[in-house]
Amino acid sequence: MDFNRYFNNQELEDTLNDWVETYPRLINMETIGSSHEERSIWLLTITNQDTGPDHEKPAVWIDANIHATELAGTTTALKLVYTLLDGHGDDEQLTNLLDTSVYYVIPRVNPDGAKLALDEIPQYVRSGVRPYPWDDKQEGLHSQDIDEDGCILQMRIKDPNGDWKVSSLDPRLMERRKPDEHAGEFYRLLPEGYLEDYDGYQIKIARNYQGLDFNRNFPVDWKPEDDQRGAGPYPASEPEIKAMVDFITSHPNINSAITYHTFSGVILRPPSTHPDDEMDADDLWVYKAISKRGTDITGYPTASVYHDFRYHPKQVISGVFDDWMYSHLGIFAFTVELWDIVGRAGIEDRDFIGWMRDHPHEDDLKILQWADENAPEDAYVEWYEYEHPQLGLIEFGGWNRMYTWRNPPHKFMDEEAGRNVPFALALGYMLPRLEIHTLEVKRVDDETFTLNLVVDNMGFLSTYTSTQGKKRAVMREVRVELELPKDIEILNGKRKTDLGHLEGRSNKIGQIFITATPTDNRGRLEWTFKSKAGGKIVLHITSERAGTIHREVILE
Repeated sequence: MDFNRYFNNQELEDTLNDWVETYPRLINMETIGSSHEERSIWLLTITNQDTGPDHEKPAVWIDANIHATELAGTTTALKLVYTLLDGHGDDEQLTNLLDTSVYYVIPRVNPDGAKLALDEIPQYVRSGVRPYPWDDKQEGLHSQDIDEDGCILQMRIKDPNGDWKVSSLDPRLMERRKPDEHAGEFYRLLPEGYLEDYDGYQIKIARNYQGLDFNRNFPVDWKPEDDQRGAGPYPASEPEIKAMVDFITSHPNINSAITYHTFSGVILRPPSTHPDDEMDADDLWVYKAISKRGTDITGYPTASVYHDFRYHPKQVISGVFDDWMYSHLGIFAFTVELWDIVGRAGIEDRDFIGWMRDHPHEDDLKILQWADENAPEDAYVEWYEYEHPQLGLIEFGGWNRMYTWRNPPHKFMDEEAGRNVPFALALGYMLPRLEIHTLEVKRVDDETFTLNLVVDNMGFLSTYTSTQGKKRAVMREVRVELELPKDIEILNGKRKTDLGHLEGRSNKIGQIFITATPTDNRGRLEWTFKSKAGGKIVLHITSERAGTIHREVILE
């Protein structure tokens, strides 16, 4: 398949239907809800159905394109699904992964916003398309493709009080005016757009007419609009988010998750609202270990949202997906910000948000030179005059941000997706997984038998996933239930028994100097039965997070 592309809604649906037809035993496609404009929200269940149902296997969650213009996530999610489907039966690791676990994937959470972004005359919204928080457009400048050339650029207007001037490094660029600079020609820079209720003098930046941010609408540390812009009227108020919340809470087999966003080329982890020292130390160590593995695989650095990715040093963001997944459900969730034009230009080791606020002007030239060599011709548009219907003669130009900053240029999309797929696969390889170590029947006499059962957790994560998961009690302990006929009597043991939680390898990360690895990933039970030889017992070994095993035993 060609992944150097971006899929509109129809192309996405056609691709998924084709895969379902080609791989009917590996992929199931269902709609888990509808968007505000009644478009289907497709969810894919990727597992080998011949080895058991999805709800009896440990799971990884993947979603993408929750923000309207962040289209690269959809292509990356599709690349992951294709890798799983195409590799099953040929690649031993991928085959085992789909035989023993499941991926739940929403390639496009936000079909309404994606449609606007991909239209011939694009419109850019943050997330949802319905008016919010008010039904009418507020006074000021609203972003719009005024000249209908398929690009939303910047406008520059000559003004002696402007903040910008033509760059001394390259006349196509704009450079900030120095605080004490007075001599020269200066400009105001604005997004290309139309002014609502313009009085001919004052230019204001309007509050977004479609101001929802779906990634502020999750039911964790949710705050109303005056505290958190875009949060919606109440938690999970938006149908797209409610569909996700309903599905995830009804599938307790999910252990880990990635939500694909753009841009910055970084792996983000919770918490967003408080510092690391308020987080459980064991979980923090695991988060850092998984993040490091992500860095090793993708080359992306890792960052704490609270410590390294705040838009303002005095403010936090709330109601976000990965915080909700971890805080409420104990799931190790990550936000992967795909693509980084700044890093591609050779600018490294930067403060992600701080750089956007202030950086050497030489960095702008490096990025422009990279775009000249690698991006399409319209990546940066040289300034040209235009008669704006309200502002008169101005200039349009600057960055065409959709396939430069927000998403990779098309020819880089497959490469960017490819570097991220192995990290999503690695989360699957880390899942907890139950396996029978020993299942042994011993005959004591003609009508007495003992059954010895030893169960191992073969995964990196524990059967409770995280300490937060255990604290929230969102899943039960591993338990064993016997299904046996009336003529078999239990002399010792119980028909239903809790085996307790089984550790993985993740709880060894915090050890200091000590390298002891006890068998805390193992549980043992023993029963004594009165039965005639040939009696049949069925064992059901169940863990919400580590899967279910059904095994038949003959007493002989």
